[in-house]
Amino acid sequence: MSDRSQLRTKSVGVRVTEADHARLQSLADAHGQSLGEWCRDALVAIANHPSGTPIEQALLSELIALRTIVANLIYTFTSEGKITREQMVAFVDRADKTKLKRATELLSKISQNGTSQTQIVPQSSGREGH
Repeated sequence: MSDRSQLRTKSVGVRVTEADHARLQSLADAHGQSLGEWCRDALVAIANHPSGTPIEQALLSELIALRTIVANLIYTFTSEGKITREQMVAFVDRADKTKLKRATELLSKISQNGTSQTQIVPQSSGREGH
């Protein structure tokens, strides 16, 4: 089999601080790769999953759903004083229906501008959580 590096004809370069270089080098060393090869693999992995890896999406979607459910429970409990079984089921169903979409949107937003500021609006108020 031919050397894959011979098929690579384009180059990408960046300048980093001494501290960044040292951190990148330690990560490359930990993976048993040269710094250039490790950086290439990291860049390609990010390019292949601009909205996060499937594992990142799954974990974040569960966290978003849990956060939404808790916010809805607190809102309902503080405004109505109790939570019925039907309300609880509805909170979980609504959170489950939107969690993956919201997770991928958040991961895309983070990759585009580096911020993850979100607002959770209780769904029991008739408004969709964000």
